[in-house]
Amino acid sequence: MTKLDIELNAVNNLSFVADAYPYKDTETIIVVLKSPLRTSLPPDRSILSFQAANFTVTAVIQAYEQEVVLFLAETLRTAEELLAKSTVYKIAHLNPLFLN
Repeated sequence: MTKLDIELNAVNNLSFVADAYPYKDTETIIVVLKSPLRTSLPPDRSILSFQAANFTVTAVIQAYEQEVVLFLAETLRTAEELLAKSTVYKIAHLNPLFLN
C-alpha cells in the first residue's frame, strides 16, 4: 500500500468526507464533502482539491477549516449583522407609536 493509499483511506474515514479519490492524472485528489454540507454550500466550497504530493489528512482538515468553517462563520456573522440592522430599524420606526 502506498503512502497515498493510506492517506486516502484515512481521509475517507473523516466524519465530513463522503469520498476522496484520485482524479484523471492521479496528480490531483478530489475530496467530496458529505451531503448535508455539500448541498448547503456553494459548489466551489463543497469539493476540495489537492495535489497528490501535498495530500495528507492534516491538509484536508486545514482546508476544511479554511474553506468551509470560515465561510459558514462569515455567512452567520453577515446574517446576524443584517438581522440586527433590520431589527434596530423596525424598533426605531415604531418608537413614536409607543410614546402615545
